[in-house]
Amino acid sequence: MTQSNSIPENWELELEQTTYDPIMEREYTRIAYTHADRDVTLRVSDVHEPNSFGGWGYFVRVNGSESAELALVEELEEARSIAFEYMKETDEQVATPEA
Repeated sequence: MTQSNSIPENWELELEQTTYDPIMEREYTRIAYTHADRDVTLRVSDVHEPNSFGGWGYFVRVNGSESAELALVEELEEARSIAFEYMKETDEQVATPEA
C-alpha cells in the first residue's frame, strides 16, 4: 500500500511516539491524529494481538463522536495507510454539500 506523506487538510498530527520497553525488549509506537472541525481522534497503537502468544500488531481506531475499530494489522506502514485512507474519506464526506 502506498500513501502520500502529507496529512489531509483538516487533520493534524497530535502524537507520534516510539518508546523502548526494556522488560519486554521491544519498541512500542503510538500515533494520534485529530480533526480540526470535529470531535474525532484517529489512533494507531502497538498492541498484543488477542488470542496470540507472541503476536503484536497495530490497532487502528477512531475515538470521539464517531468511534470505530478500523483494523488490526501486522505492519506499521499498513496501519498508516488505513489511517490516511480514513482521513481522506472523512474529508471528502465533509466537503460534499448536502442536498
